[in-house]
Amino acid sequence: RNFETLRVTPERDRVLHVELHRPEKRNAMNVAFWREMVECFQDISQDSSCRAVVISGAGKIFTAGIDLVDMGSEFMTVEGDDVARKAWNLRRKICEYQETFSVLEKCPKPVIVAVHGACVGAGELGPGGAGLGRG
Repeated sequence: RNFETLRVTPERDRVLHVELHRPEKRNAMNVAFWREMVECFQDISQDSSCRAVVISGAGKIFTAGIDLVDMGSEFMTVEGDDVARKAWNLRRKICEYQETFSVLEKCPKPVIVAVHGACVGAGELGPGGAGLGRG
């Protein structure tokens, strides 16, 4: 499967290499990234030929974190008629994005993250402090 923000290649026998692949943006996490990571790891979880996964980042750094230019409007324009509905919709949206990290945790294969250079923001933290760059 082809992805806009990820490059998935067989590295060795039964090992897949998932590369965050937006080096021109320092692998900043845009809207497509959040969706593609879930799709990618759901596929990997079902792939009986894969026994392990290595995640790395293309270019000079692992990740610059959230792409604020692309993602800013996602959180600044939450729908709702009042504060409670806006808060509920924001929570739902955050839970959807959280699945990007949860899918790694749910993956039945060992996932090794090869961090190099900077690992900022969402690249560092996820559920319980475990994100792409933490275990």
